[in-house]
Amino acid sequence: MMKEGFIYIDKHSRIKLYNKKAKEIFGIDKSVGIGHPDGVIQKGDLVIIGDNCLGKDDGGLKPENLGKIGIYDENIQLADLFMGIGTFEDGRLRPIYQYYHPSESFRENFCLKAEVSGRSVSVEIDGKCITISFENKKFPMNYNNSIGHMVILDPNTFQVKFYQTSGYTARGEDTLDILNGKAYRAKGPAVNEFNVIGKKISSIHKDASAIKELCNIAQGQEDNYKEKFSEINGIPTLYSIFPVEINGKREGAVLQVEDISTLQNVIKERNDALAYVEEMKQIINDNALDCEGLAVIKGESRVMRNVKKLAYKASKSNSTVLLLGESGTGKSYLAETIHKASKEPEKPFIHVNCGAMPETLLESELFGYEKGSFTGANHEGKIGFFEKARGGTIFLDEIGDISLTAQVKLLGVLQNKSFFKIGGTTEIAADVRIIAATNKNLEEEIKKKKFREDLFYRLNVFPIWMPPLRERREDISNLCNQILSQICDKLQCGEKFISPAAQRILTSYGWPGNVRELENTLERAANIADGRIITENHLPSKITNNEYGSYTEKWKSFQDYMEEAEKRALLETLAYCGNDKKKAMQALKMGKTNFYQKIKKYGM
Repeated sequence: MMKEGFIYIDKHSRIKLYNKKAKEIFGIDKSVGIGHPDGVIQKGDLVIIGDNCLGKDDGGLKPENLGKIGIYDENIQLADLFMGIGTFEDGRLRPIYQYYHPSESFRENFCLKAEVSGRSVSVEIDGKCITISFENKKFPMNYNNSIGHMVILDPNTFQVKFYQTSGYTARGEDTLDILNGKAYRAKGPAVNEFNVIGKKISSIHKDASAIKELCNIAQGQEDNYKEKFSEINGIPTLYSIFPVEINGKREGAVLQVEDISTLQNVIKERNDALAYVEEMKQIINDNALDCEGLAVIKGESRVMRNVKKLAYKASKSNSTVLLLGESGTGKSYLAETIHKASKEPEKPFIHVNCGAMPETLLESELFGYEKGSFTGANHEGKIGFFEKARGGTIFLDEIGDISLTAQVKLLGVLQNKSFFKIGGTTEIAADVRIIAATNKNLEEEIKKKKFREDLFYRLNVFPIWMPPLRERREDISNLCNQILSQICDKLQCGEKFISPAAQRILTSYGWPGNVRELENTLERAANIADGRIITENHLPSKITNNEYGSYTEKWKSFQDYMEEAEKRALLETLAYCGNDKKKAMQALKMGKTNFYQKIKKYGM
C-alpha cells in the first residue's frame, strides 16, 4: 500500500525486505515485453547499440570496446552520442554506425537506419528515449540523463536473444558487461520474479551515495538522512534513512525512497519553456521591448509577437503608422502604447474618433479656426487637435469613415507637413506623428470610390495588423486573468478566479467582438458571481452555446485569403526592414524577380 519504495538491510548489508514499490522504481519487478531465455552473447550475434553518452550508464563502455562488433574508429570519443550495428567478434557484416561529439549533439532527434539481411533495422535517440527497432518490433528504453541500450539478435533467424529494460544495473546487465561475456537473465511474463532477498545491497545498487549511507547507518553510524536527493541506478530519488535497533542494538537500517524523475522532467520542461520564452522575448524585443509601454502588450502567440516587434520598430520612428484590424482588437490601446514607448512619451497624445464626429465639425476640430470665421464660431477662435498634439502623436481612429472632403484636407497635411486654420492665413507646421486606425478594408473602399488612393499610400507607410482574438486563442487565458484582475480592482469586489470549465468555454468561443467583447463578458460575470469563482453558469448563453461557432461573416475564395496573406507578409516585412527591399527579400527568402512581381501585383 506504500507509495514509497521501502528497503530494509541488516547490519551485514544484506537485503531482508524489498517492497513492490521499490522494485517498480528500480525496474527489478517482474519484467514485461516479449521475453527471452537466459544466456550469453556468442560469436556472430547481431548487436544493435544506442548510447547517448558513451561511457556513462553503460558500464563504462569505451570507444575501443566497440571493436567487439567490428568498429575501429579513432575519431569516436568518450561522451559521444553513438548508434551502431555490427556482429559480435565476427567480420561477416560490415558495421554500420554514426556518432556525434557533444558539441554537435544540438538536435533533439537522431536516427540510424539500415537494412540487414533484407530486414530494416533502426536506432532512434531523442531527449527522453532510445528506441531500437527491427521489422515490426520496438524496444524503447526511457532515460533521465544518459543510458546505453542494446539488443542482441540471432543473425540467422532474427530471433531476440537479449534486450535491455529498466533495472539493467541491478541485474548486472550493463552494455559493457554483456559485451564482455557476462551471462544475462531471462525476461518475460513467464519468468520467475527477480529475487533480491539475501543479496548484498551493493550488488543491486552500485556506487550510489544513498546506498553507502544506508550501509553505514546499518553498521552503527549515527547520522540523520531525511528527504535528501540522490541518483540511484540512474534514477533521481528523494530518500530518507532510519536506523533499526532491537533491544538497544543496531541490527540494520531502512531506506525509504521516492522516484522523482517525473517531477524532475516537469521541472526541466518548465525551465526549458521559461528559457524559450526568455529567448523569444529577447529576439522579439530587440533587447529593448521591456521598456516602459511595450511590456504591457499581452500575448505570446506568434502573431502577437510579430505585433510587438513591429510596434517596437514603430515607436522608434516618426513615420506614419496605419493600424488595421477588426473592431475591438485593441488598436487604440496599441496606438497609445506606441506613443508611450517613443522617444518623447511626455509629449501630447491626442485621440480623435473620426467615426463619431459629424463631418461639419471634423475639419474645425482637427485644424481649429480663427475667431469670427463662421456663424456660431467661438469669438476667441479654437485650437485644433493637430495644434494641441504638437511634438507628440495624433491618433486618427476610424480613419476609413471620414468624408472625401476631409480626406483632401488630411492629404494636404501629410504632403505639406503643415495646415491652415479655418478662416486663417498663417501656415502652421504640423509637428506631429500620425497614427491612423481602421477596421475597414481600405483597398475595397478605394474600389468603391469612398477612400482616396493617394491618401491610402500616404497613410500606409508603416502598417501593423492587429489579429482578431479567434486567431490567437493561446493568448485568451492570460488575457482573461489580466482583464479580470483589472475589473475586480475597479469594482472593488475582491479577487476572483475563472473555473477551468469556464476557461475552456472562453477559449473555444469565436469572439466576434474581440477583446472588447471579452472585457464586457468578464465584467458581467464578475458582477453576477457571488463567490470568488466565475463558473460557466455566469457566462452568457450565446457563449456557453458557442453560437459564434457557425459564424461565417463573409467568406472569400481560397485565392483571396492567399493573396491577403502574401500582401500582409510583404507589407510587414518591408516596414520591419525600414523599406529596404534587399533586406526584405533576404528575410522572406524570395528571389529578386518573384519579389518585384509581387510588389507590382499588389500595387506597392
